Amino acid sequence: MNQDFLRELEFLGVTARIKRLSDSLFYSIKELYALEGIDIEPSWHLVFLILKEEQKISMIELARKLNISKPALTKMINKMAQKEYVAIQPDETDNRKKLVGLSEKAYIMLPKFERVWDAGQKAVQQMLEDNAHFMSALKEFEKQHFEKSFKDRVLEQLNK
Repeated sequence: MNQDFLRELEFLGVTARIKRLSDSLFYSIKELYALEGIDIEPSWHLVFLILKEEQKISMIELARKLNISKPALTKMINKMAQKEYVAIQPDETDNRKKLVGLSEKAYIMLPKFERVWDAGQKAVQQMLEDNAHFMSALKEFEKQHFEKSFKDRVLEQLNK
């Protein structure tokens, strides 16, 4: 019988299991993209979706929408710019600000990307159809974490 140490740990293994699942999904998506001839990173799809909706947006606002740091976003956008999927330009009203928008290449490729993303969404829905409570449990877990961090909760337990 194949035992899974992380599952045996139950609550103590939650963060490692989430990380393992995230990594596994990330690499599976990378393999899928390669098979489909898509030369983007899995984490870029959210940027594409926001930029499709917003047209142009400041780097700061984009980082805020994605809830990631500005340095992490800058690194991602620079990689996307190298692949010619985004155009970066200074804001006309404030030269310190950078605006980012989709490039012509991105608009040409979007239908292909969206076809794969739609199929991916259906695959996730299929995987979770018997576990509808998962999404609400995830939402609650995130809410509680952002209200009081894991670190603060552990320190609270240590101080009891």
